[in-house]
Amino acid sequence: MIKRFSRFLLFAPCAVFIACNFLSAYYITTAGIYNGDFQGIPLVHSYFEVWGYACIASIPYLILYYIISRVAPINATPIILPKLFVLFVLTILVLSLVLTLTYGVGMMAQGIYSTPAPLKPFVVLINRIDPVVIAGILILSPYVKFRTAMLVAGLLLLITLFRGSLQYVLFTLLVCFYRFMSHEKRALKAKETSKLTTYTLFFIFTALLINFAPELYELRESIRGLETRNYDFYEFIFGKLVGRLSNLSALLMFEGRYDLFYQRIDELQPFAYLLDCLKYFWGSFIKTPVMAHYVYYTSILDVNAFGFYAMQTGVLPAMGLSWMKSPIIMVFDIAITGLSIFYTVRLSTFFLGYSGKYLAMSLLIFAVLSGAPSQFSLPIFHLAVVMAVFSIIKYFAMPSRKRS
Repeated sequence: MIKRFSRFLLFAPCAVFIACNFLSAYYITTAGIYNGDFQGIPLVHSYFEVWGYACIASIPYLILYYIISRVAPINATPIILPKLFVLFVLTILVLSLVLTLTYGVGMMAQGIYSTPAPLKPFVVLINRIDPVVIAGILILSPYVKFRTAMLVAGLLLLITLFRGSLQYVLFTLLVCFYRFMSHEKRALKAKETSKLTTYTLFFIFTALLINFAPELYELRESIRGLETRNYDFYEFIFGKLVGRLSNLSALLMFEGRYDLFYQRIDELQPFAYLLDCLKYFWGSFIKTPVMAHYVYYTSILDVNAFGFYAMQTGVLPAMGLSWMKSPIIMVFDIAITGLSIFYTVRLSTFFLGYSGKYLAMSLLIFAVLSGAPSQFSLPIFHLAVVMAVFSIIKYFAMPSRKRS
């Protein structure tokens, strides 16, 4: 029974994103236009094609669930986080928030930030430790108190909002849901907290989040310094919000303009997927100009987009572009993606034991949504950095008699 419930929890976010694909299909077929990045473009596909591609667009989520459920070691146990490590994480989160408010570090849709020369090495060091990953570890760790976990969640929400983004609002909601459902009865200091109560609370919170989504989006636009506009609620929810949480329109546009993508495929480097995956590992040490898959995808559909924004492609169009280069390259890129998922799960379970699969799902499901190769490999880089920091802190936190 416990194992079955664990599988249900792991599959829950996949079910939500799959539902968004079918809600998008409903909107596209009833409104006669695409949604998401292609909001307002008249529909040229048949209704049968739209619903068929909604099924196809959902396949990567099923594969992600299958890999994570198979890879996560069942007997792994969470490690005890030293108080010094928890304090370090809280300090990093506070400093990240201060740097964002003071110098615009990490701001979305903004130019390159500028900091005083003496602070640059410090800022570079802080940026190597991802607030999302360290926050996820603390929120999901059974050895971190409930009030500390909620403080971490609050700091992460402030960071993501002040950076002009809403993506990690969903991440925070997801990891908090996992914490409540997996091991929060003890931390709430209540005799018993039923799962029904947790479902009800999260349903109410999600309903409120959807209700105020247009206001949150306007807040995001104002923080980015962009012009705000008033949206019709129905159009916003199905055209904007659900569209951004769906891969369907991107897949339909890729299928509808396949010939155009193929004609200019030489602009995409043969191993662009691999180079984009590895760019966070070599940083600025190797100067290799790369046109990533999502940049190429965007440049074909909007010639004026280069340097301003990039559309999310989803996994299938990205692999379709690799297929255009060569079927062998596509197989190679699929293998890279599978390895990225494998090591993300392994590193997550190092910190959180078997429950680390929830952190891996929370991180990787947004990579499936965007289709950006770097989002599959980036959690490995950040988790490896956190592991190194943890090892150093654990060494110094141990009593000297245990080290001798």
